[in-house]
Amino acid sequence: MTLANRITLFRLFMVPVFVALIASYTREQPWIRHAALVVYALAAISDALDGFVARAYNQKTKLGTLLDPLADKLMINIGFVFMAVNNQFATPVPLWFPAAILARDVMIVMGAYIINEFYGPVRIKPRITGKLTTCFQMSLVIAILIEARFAWGLMIATVVISAISYFDYMYTGIKQVGNEDER
Repeated sequence: MTLANRITLFRLFMVPVFVALIASYTREQPWIRHAALVVYALAAISDALDGFVARAYNQKTKLGTLLDPLADKLMINIGFVFMAVNNQFATPVPLWFPAAILARDVMIVMGAYIINEFYGPVRIKPRITGKLTTCFQMSLVIAILIEARFAWGLMIATVVISAISYFDYMYTGIKQVGNEDER
């Protein structure tokens, strides 16, 4: 197993720790929120590190290609779900927010699956809107954990960029399916 994959597995193992901290946070115990922030920061650093190691040392693997985005999505999406059910945060996360974020991800995965099954291998290239969505989502988690005043505005911006990203991926998928007919 490569070093890059080990770093990704470390991040996966941090997900339940992060979730436990989010779930148990109360205003009377701010240290739990601080600990969640540290765990999240370590996960973000490990995300950058595993990508660097994979590229710099030619350690790209099929396993890493699968586990890396899975670790990111689990940390972000499950974090939002548990933030939504814990009303102790200074910026409350409404229940519709993780539902919207999860729905976007599920629809993109389902679209990719359908294209792959019926039109041959799906050609997924990273989209700038997808990168922005991840950046906004990660920033929002941090903003909520540090109790930033702008967290609510960032939440609205995150929903908007997530919707734009969804339609961008849908357009790209439809375009790919349309191009299959020309071959």
